[in-house]
Amino acid sequence: MKIAWVSADISPNVASFRYRALYPSFALADNGFQNAYFSIQDAKIEHLKDYDVVIFVKTISHVLTPIMRELSERYGRKVFLDLCDYVTHPRYGNSSGELRRVIILSQAPYIDAIVVPTEQLRKVLSVSLSDSIPIVVIPDQAESSALIESTRVFSVKKIDAYSLAELRRLVRPRTRLVGLKSKIRRMRQQAQESFLSFRMLVAELSRAPRKLPARLHHRLRGYWATRPRPTNAGRNKMPADQSRVSGRDAGKKLIWFGNAGSDSFQSGIQTLTLIASDLIRLAQTVDFELVVMSSRSDAYKTLIEPLPFRSRFEFWSQESCFEAVRASDAFLMPQIEDEFSACKSANRALLALSCGTPVIASRLLSLEPLKDCIVTDDWEGGFRRYLLDEAATKADLEKARSIIKNEFSAEATGRKWLELIRLEKSRSAKSPRVVIFFHLLQDIHVLLPVVTALVAAAGEGKSDNRYDVDVVLLKSVYLQQPDIVREIVSTGARLRLLTEDTEEGNLRALDVKSASVLVVGAETSLRPHRLVHAAVLKANELGIPTISMQHGLEAPGLSYFDDRHTSDVKIASSSIFTYGDPARLPKEASSDLVRRCIPVGRFAPSTTRHLVTLQRSLEVTNPRRLPVIAIFENLHWHRYEADGYREHFSAHIERLVDAFKDVFFVIKPHPAGVWLQKNPRITTRANTFLLRRDDPEFAGVTAADLLSASQAAITTPSTVAVDATQLCRPVLVFANTLDLPLFEPLEIGRSYEDIEGFVTRSLDASASTDAVSRFKSSALAPGSVASNMVREIDRLLGPRAPKPPQNEHFSE
Repeated sequence: MKIAWVSADISPNVASFRYRALYPSFALADNGFQNAYFSIQDAKIEHLKDYDVVIFVKTISHVLTPIMRELSERYGRKVFLDLCDYVTHPRYGNSSGELRRVIILSQAPYIDAIVVPTEQLRKVLSVSLSDSIPIVVIPDQAESSALIESTRVFSVKKIDAYSLAELRRLVRPRTRLVGLKSKIRRMRQQAQESFLSFRMLVAELSRAPRKLPARLHHRLRGYWATRPRPTNAGRNKMPADQSRVSGRDAGKKLIWFGNAGSDSFQSGIQTLTLIASDLIRLAQTVDFELVVMSSRSDAYKTLIEPLPFRSRFEFWSQESCFEAVRASDAFLMPQIEDEFSACKSANRALLALSCGTPVIASRLLSLEPLKDCIVTDDWEGGFRRYLLDEAATKADLEKARSIIKNEFSAEATGRKWLELIRLEKSRSAKSPRVVIFFHLLQDIHVLLPVVTALVAAAGEGKSDNRYDVDVVLLKSVYLQQPDIVREIVSTGARLRLLTEDTEEGNLRALDVKSASVLVVGAETSLRPHRLVHAAVLKANELGIPTISMQHGLEAPGLSYFDDRHTSDVKIASSSIFTYGDPARLPKEASSDLVRRCIPVGRFAPSTTRHLVTLQRSLEVTNPRRLPVIAIFENLHWHRYEADGYREHFSAHIERLVDAFKDVFFVIKPHPAGVWLQKNPRITTRANTFLLRRDDPEFAGVTAADLLSASQAAITTPSTVAVDATQLCRPVLVFANTLDLPLFEPLEIGRSYEDIEGFVTRSLDASASTDAVSRFKSSALAPGSVASNMVREIDRLLGPRAPKPPQNEHFSE
């Protein structure tokens, strides 16, 4: 059987790769398995499909989702995800834990199991991922000198095996630049540390120049006296020499090693501050030196070096760490008590015990199997036991040897990996997949209700077909409105993120061929819709049904045409869900276009949590509690360049604001154009308030939120007018000289007097609601929108004859 291990870095110097891939692969190789190792860059389906099992080690990326799907569904391979940290914790990795959780949930159908090193990590991930994926505990293997020798051999072999890949990296400018930046960063850090050491040396020389030779001699003598000597300990065997010198003046050596730490949690070298007072008290009675080994010395120099006891820093390497631990009298493992640290592995304690070095640690659940052979949460007692009591030290190490052999040896952990890999892969029936693609910020209000309706229908059995709902979200959308990730996930749909830098890369990552039906928002051959248009064309080529949603009452290429948006604007979708009867479409709409239109209605807009923020803000900005009139504008549109529309609208609103001092006007610009935000003359009035798109407090406020907080609305020709009618708010559409048949029979304003009269009627509640009712009945299809959509998608998912490619009707 062949196993592929995929990791962000295939270097033995990376602990996650070493413990969770390399060491297990050695144990499996002893049982006849073939192993290969791939970086994420080399993890292509054409390589991985030749392996029976593919294990992704701490690699969480949307890029891997289509690869996992192909491996699982097309090739029937076993797919495992190995995680050694609480990666879905909200503060993990620059607060990217929620994003990682979403990615893992989107990959759940293709992952046979998640593998973790501790029971506590299994518990928290089970809750975080809603038990959507089986989670298996396989502890880290205890390191030994034999393992370190194996990794040395692996390193040599790796260079030979990946020589071609290394050559490719050299000729790839971007990868070469990344590598060069990393090298420069390391050189800069080393230079800073060397300069700091030089300054300390100069300061010491200036203070006591005559004592410097003697001090250098003392340091060199101390180095040679404590220099680790190699031993011939075998694989998973305790070193033969475990003698400890008792007494108060023997010059004891304590050691801490591990990652330097991060800013997300108190971790790494920072944890030594937890026992700083214990070490200071120990220094008063015992002569000792603390050795700190890590990849960076900045935290050591800031936090530990100034403390009043002897200490020194050494840069970590696998071999030097092993030898330094072996030469130490005790390993210190303090840990902060938080939900992230509680999930950590016991691998550092295991390494120390394998070296014949006793362990004093903070209590961790992962250390529970070792509780009888280490000291936890008693630093003074631990120092006394392991620095002064040779018999107790030997007794604890003897117990540790037995525990390691039974639970953490290559044989013990290897058996668990064998059991996992030999499990039969479940062959569940493949469900149809409805893929919903959010491409623009404006898609949120159109597609989110669709997601909610389809997930509910599938879950409640209202659909004739059992299908999965997958949402694909473009990076630019969730960067503009981060809340959308939480809102989509809360529906129960699987979420996949597209984060490539190019449209070509995002089109590949979209993985259209995995869809049974593709649903999109606005889709035309116009430039802003280029990516979604290409996705629909690709799906059409594959015979996959495609649905686009009417994105507005006046939608270019569907219900709106002018000199710029002519009938040359093409919509490629095989079905177009419209608000109402296609017979209402203008005469420019071709017969082929009308034939593909299916009236389903329009979801009534719903308010968001930002409504509360808006209401609180209005309490401050509108302390007199004046009646609120909402003003919406999309003046950036080219249709307003002629006939003085912009000038007239702006002048009328400015005059209106001055005339109605006892009305509070809230202005919401279009999210893309923000015309009045760029031309803010009107918004300087005391009775006006502009919802700026670049203000985080109001960026998420929707039209429905503002309409709900308003008594009436004035808008440029916009779908906001439909929102207002569905929320039963009086609305006036300012037309100036434009012909607006789609907005009839709503109130149409062509002059200032029209606007003034509408506001007056709205304030005394005499504005007619009859026009609102007649508009809804004529413009929107009857019945439940959700039921209409589910019925049509069921029809598309049902048995159907293969359709010929449709793209000959559409332009690229």
